[in-house]
Amino acid sequence: MSVKEYLGGGIMGLAWIAASILGLVIHVWTIVIAFLVSGLFAAVLTLIFPFLSEIYWFFKIGNNVGFGATYCVSIMAYVGLFAIGFLGGAMIASSAD
Repeated sequence: MSVKEYLGGGIMGLAWIAASILGLVIHVWTIVIAFLVSGLFAAVLTLIFPFLSEIYWFFKIGNNVGFGATYCVSIMAYVGLFAIGFLGGAMIASSAD
């Protein structure tokens, strides 16, 4: 294995671990926001439909408070972690040639 494969694997592995942890935190945070803003029914819907709910609350909070809100920044960081993970995967794939 080359250094590029080790580096790409490390980047990809760390990004996926961080994305998993941040994803869990964001999901719980989204449920709490839904409950505080819209009540129990919204919290249950958020629990059942996490991806759609996080997109909805991202734009709702971003439009009301601003996209610089901590919640919105954490969602953007979450998306960025996936991009970094795919970059690490691309490093592995390109060195396999």
